[in-house]
Amino acid sequence: MPMEFTHQGAEWTPETKDLSGITWKATEEEKQAVDNHFNKAEDWSKKYNRPINVGEFGAYYKAGAYDRIRWTGYVANSAIRRGFSFHYWEFCSGFGVYDPQRNEWKSNLLNAIVPQKK
Repeated sequence: MPMEFTHQGAEWTPETKDLSGITWKATEEEKQAVDNHFNKAEDWSKKYNRPINVGEFGAYYKAGAYDRIRWTGYVANSAIRRGFSFHYWEFCSGFGVYDPQRNEWKSNLLNAIVPQKK
């Protein structure tokens, strides 16, 4: 997954702490990179009859909000399409989907993680 995007500005990660302005626009190339990883996991899952759990994913708040939403939605929907379970990282800190100061969900990010039924 695109560590330079998801962890840009993350103070605890030496290789990405000084990065900023990295986008994720859901280009065909960017989506294909996600799909390539998930396709390998899906093939393994089918071969060995084992479920897949995407243990954690998210994008740090220093990435652009729309790019975070776009990336999160693509990863979540890609997992859902393949029948993978997943965990978003995390609740209410730097990657968080909840704003504890406002006592409210970050609704655009939440909707990317939990797609609304149509």
